[in-house]
Amino acid sequence: MTRLPLAGVRILSLAEQWPGPFATLLLADLGADVILVERPGGGDPSRRFPGLFSAMNRNKRSVALDLKSDRGREDFLTLVDTADVVVEGFRPGAMDGLGLGADALRARKPSLVFVSISSFGQTGPRAAVAGHDLSIQAAAGMIDVPAGEEAGFALPVLPLADISAAMFGALAVVTALFDRSRTGQGTQVDVSMLDSLVAWMAPFLVPPMNGLPIRPLPPKDPGYGLFGTADGRQITLSIAGEDHMWRALCRLLALPEFGELTEAQRSEHAADIDRVLRASIKRHPHDWLCQQLETERIAFGPVNHVDEVAQDPQILARNMVVGFEGARFIRQPLVFDGVESKIVRPVPGLGQHTEEVLNSTGGESVFRLSTPD
Repeated sequence: MTRLPLAGVRILSLAEQWPGPFATLLLADLGADVILVERPGGGDPSRRFPGLFSAMNRNKRSVALDLKSDRGREDFLTLVDTADVVVEGFRPGAMDGLGLGADALRARKPSLVFVSISSFGQTGPRAAVAGHDLSIQAAAGMIDVPAGEEAGFALPVLPLADISAAMFGALAVVTALFDRSRTGQGTQVDVSMLDSLVAWMAPFLVPPMNGLPIRPLPPKDPGYGLFGTADGRQITLSIAGEDHMWRALCRLLALPEFGELTEAQRSEHAADIDRVLRASIKRHPHDWLCQQLETERIAFGPVNHVDEVAQDPQILARNMVVGFEGARFIRQPLVFDGVESKIVRPVPGLGQHTEEVLNSTGGESVFRLSTPD
């Protein structure tokens, strides 16, 4: 592969905050020309968190358009004429209210792919309801709070609803473009954050709907957990039913009384085994354990603080941390025929490319649109 797979694809992104920006980051890193269409005077609200914005918006350009003005809509429509995809993340009906909804844009350009990312989707009784990640996780059954414990419940720190919708959004774009390559026709895709999380929750939702037991996560296997070492560090073991790994662990730690227990037996007596296992692991230093666990091919991993992740030798060897113009970024992970994605543009300033992008689509007299003061 001599070039990135999405080279030549132009995407206009009106999606803000997290799902749309992360989806279009993946696409930009794979070669797409992603143009952020931001509101003058403030832009994407996540700009107030520079670290978050920079993590998700390198390799993109920014134009500032007032879509509530005639001139702004006119210039946006001219950009649509040059685009393959529009991604938006407003409440259902907002784009229609501007005269820029999927029906209007696809009537103008039938080959256009129009992707809408919203909290609850374009239809249904909650379609018009606003909801960020916490509300979506709760609605998807991911937050099981015991009665009376709401004040002390630890809120999720990873926005899984945002991330899942971003991944499905990126998949929607490439799938629709593939279909268009065969039919010549674009499509409208409805990406719901709630639907995306419900799809991820299928292993927990499908079994009870069909009278089947749920495979517990985390597993009850005592070889699955976080363990302290003799030198005050920590490791994880992730034996999840692999009896051969458990036998190898028991040989390594000299615990022959537990070595022949099956997963079911280990789970039944997990509390008793856990005490002995932890005491045994605690007698050994971290580096010795890691070396031995690797040699014995037992599932394990280091426990990295967030400040240590970028220095992990495996992550460095995979070139996941890349530098560009004095800043460091995390690249998207796909590698095609050994070709990694590249960072070719820094994080854009608000409206930085308005003149460049608008003038590149036609004569200068057509594009004299507002840039932020």
